[in-house]
Amino acid sequence: MSISSPETELPAFGLEKPGYVESVFALVFVWGFGDAVSTLIALAFTGDIGMEANPFVRQLLAHHPLLMLAMKAAVALIVGVTLLTYRDTIERVPLWRSWILTVTGLGTLIVVTNVYVGLSAI
Repeated sequence: MSISSPETELPAFGLEKPGYVESVFALVFVWGFGDAVSTLIALAFTGDIGMEANPFVRQLLAHHPLLMLAMKAAVALIVGVTLLTYRDTIERVPLWRSWILTVTGLGTLIVVTNVYVGLSAI
């Protein structure tokens, strides 16, 4: 017996769709923590700052890795607070859930790629 409403249940699997706050948390976690840690993993194993595709992040890493961590944390905080502040407006946009899922998925792909680059250098 399912306790979820038909609107929040995924019909093929009987799983509930994630709520707005959970979706925002996943997005911030992947793009903030996941991307920062995986970038540091890739840097630690390759030792090559030139492997970083983003020129701004590359410059931050060249000065000090903590600058990159601070920047990623600040951006994740700003994005999270903004998405939560404008929740009512965003939830009225068609396919908002698909957008958040897509952006989170792209972030996950980047995290996996960073880890792969780091581990392939071993």
